[in-house]
Amino acid sequence: MVSMMFSFEVNPTHTDHLTPPALLAGYGPVDAETARRLAANAPGWDRVMTDPYTGAVLGVDRYRKNKDLERHLRARDERCRCPGCIRLARGTDVDHTVDAARGGPTEHTNLAHLCRRHHTLKHETAWRVRQLPGGILEWTGPTGRTYHDRPPGVVTFVPDETTAAALNETAPF
Repeated sequence: MVSMMFSFEVNPTHTDHLTPPALLAGYGPVDAETARRLAANAPGWDRVMTDPYTGAVLGVDRYRKNKDLERHLRARDERCRCPGCIRLARGTDVDHTVDAARGGPTEHTNLAHLCRRHHTLKHETAWRVRQLPGGILEWTGPTGRTYHDRPPGVVTFVPDETTAAALNETAPF
C-alpha cells in the first residue's frame, strides 16, 4: 500500500516548485507528475480530513475506482468533453467536475472524460466547468460566455475485458 498526503491548501495540479504538492510516506516530497501517476494507478484512496491547527482526524472516506462506472462514462462520453475536441475517451482522464478533494462525489453526474490539455485548461486557467443533468457540460470562458457539450447521442456497445480479449484473437481459419 502506498500512502501519500495532499494538503487541502495545495492543488494537486499545482506547479509551484518551492512547495511540494504531495508527501509520499517513507520517502518525502514528490513532484506533481509523480503524485498524479501514483494516484492514477492506485486501486483506491482513503481520504483523511484533519484539523489544520490540531492535526486531529475529522473524518475518513474512501474513493475506489469502479469498472462499471468507467465503462458507463466511456460509452456516454466517447471523447474528451471539451466542446470541439475529438480525442477518444480511451486516451483521456476521468475528471471530477467538482473536485473530490472539495467534496465532489465519484458518480456519473460529477465525472467526465477530458484530454490532458483540457483537463489542465479546466484546473489552471479561468475556464470553469459545471455538469448539468443528462451529462451536459457547461463550459464558461474567461469572458463569461458559456459553451455546452452534450454527450454523443448514439448507442454504443462497449465490450468488457473478456470480450475485448476474444476480439483480439486471430481467426482459426
